[in-house]
Amino acid sequence: MLVELSIENFAIIDRLQVRFDAGFTVITGETGAGKSIIVDALQAALGGRVSSDLVRTGARLAAVDATFELGDVGAEPEFRSLLEDLGVSGDEGLILRREIGSTGRGSARVNGRAMPISTLAALGQFLVDIHGQSEHLSVLRRDRQLELLDRYGRLMAQRQEVSAAIDEYSRAKREVAILEGSRRESEQRLDLLRFQAGEIEAARLTSGEDEALAAERNLLVNAERLALLAAEAREALDGEQSGAGNALSSALHQMRELAGIDPETLQISDRLESISIEVQDLAQDLRRYLESVEQDPARLAFVDERLDLIHRLQRKYGSTIDEVMAFGVRTNAEVQDIESFDERLDDARRLATDAEDRAGALAEDLSTSRHEAAEKLTSCMREALQGLGLVRTDFRADVVQVEDDGGLRIPGQNRRFRSSPTGLDTVFFLASFNPGEEMHPIERVASGGETSRFLLALKSVLADADATPTLIFDEADVGVGGRHGAVVGERLRELARNRQVLSITHLAQVAALGDHHLTVQKAVIDGRTTALVTEVESQDRVREIAEMISGTETETALSNARELLERASLA
Repeated sequence: MLVELSIENFAIIDRLQVRFDAGFTVITGETGAGKSIIVDALQAALGGRVSSDLVRTGARLAAVDATFELGDVGAEPEFRSLLEDLGVSGDEGLILRREIGSTGRGSARVNGRAMPISTLAALGQFLVDIHGQSEHLSVLRRDRQLELLDRYGRLMAQRQEVSAAIDEYSRAKREVAILEGSRRESEQRLDLLRFQAGEIEAARLTSGEDEALAAERNLLVNAERLALLAAEAREALDGEQSGAGNALSSALHQMRELAGIDPETLQISDRLESISIEVQDLAQDLRRYLESVEQDPARLAFVDERLDLIHRLQRKYGSTIDEVMAFGVRTNAEVQDIESFDERLDDARRLATDAEDRAGALAEDLSTSRHEAAEKLTSCMREALQGLGLVRTDFRADVVQVEDDGGLRIPGQNRRFRSSPTGLDTVFFLASFNPGEEMHPIERVASGGETSRFLLALKSVLADADATPTLIFDEADVGVGGRHGAVVGERLRELARNRQVLSITHLAQVAALGDHHLTVQKAVIDGRTTALVTEVESQDRVREIAEMISGTETETALSNARELLERASLA
């Protein structure tokens, strides 16, 4: 609720600080005293349009601070989300500050942090409804009327169920669209994918094959040179004329004879014998190697062709054989995925149809409930209008669906309707202020002297549905006589049972019903006119109401004022 309003250099106001309480507060004062200026200042703090002309003459800057305790509205999901987006904590309330420069420039702050002026309006729409200032009147917002009807009809849980079902259907429909689009694109790729997978599969690659083939090619290309070198080495070891084997055999023969004479050389003889045997083994190994080396042009051609194939696949699908093989695995999987599209698409279409049937059935049930709630609201509203003396004013809540070939299908009907997360319906609050006139949306016709009472009737009927914590009625009793004044006051008082209500009034019958009473007066201080706000109680309040009754404090007026206050205290 609104806790305090501080105003500085705004219109005729020099400095003014007004505190507000819960319940029903009436604001009275002579015409031109500045009552509406207080509302204008609050509107400025709520992001409304203001002119630099409102800066007090001679001042550089006008400033308005509106302090709010959040209470239940602080737990509203949409409001809480807005605070989180702004990075503002409302745990200890909000202070909305608006500054208006004499040069036309202005600024805004929320809890001391600079914000765009539009932020004040975004927050203000949750905090205050100013009846008579349509910029802050939530019931005049088309999107708000649907929510108000749902809250009035206790349909929010049903609405959330519909929203979830429509969201599920939307996801299923998007999945179908994605699959259909992917299928068209993938089918165009299918021939390429099959070719790539077939090409890799036909190559029958094995990991490390390219390295093994490269080594084999090296041997095949150098076969002649390898044979020549092996033959020369074998000849050096085992040649008949100059082979190392023959020389070692001769030396071994000599050493054996030497050892027979000098046993101390036996160890040398044994070592020489081991060397001779090793040389014979080496010669044998070279002989076998020489027999294995052969020139094979056909094998070389095969190896070259195989390596060429591998290199070609590596240029296309990966830098290594393992990468090429992995590409083939992925390609095969994609081919299989595309080939199974029909089955997946059928499943997705079936799920989408089931989701649409459920969403359509729930949305239709919600529409039926909304029609019932609209009929009840219409009836109650007409009764409230009669009670406030608006006998020539009519009201109707309309629930409308729009057919749309691309919309949500209702089970059992060959019809589709435009849908949104809230269901199938658009809600219009319609009104006519004169008999015989066509009814129009209230946001188009809500103007004139009867509007405040009309909106008061609507607010009173929607009281449980609207969570706005502070309602301000700027002269809701314009054009109301004494006979209906008490009814207006009772309506306002009834609204104030579970929210804060402020009413600027000229009717004594309304003023007497307030829980708190503020008066606004003009005063001349240091040669300058300013507005002062005072809370009146006991005898001061009696005198204020007496002046409202007759313009003077006559005994009759004072008696009538006491009677009104006494009757109000007993109500």
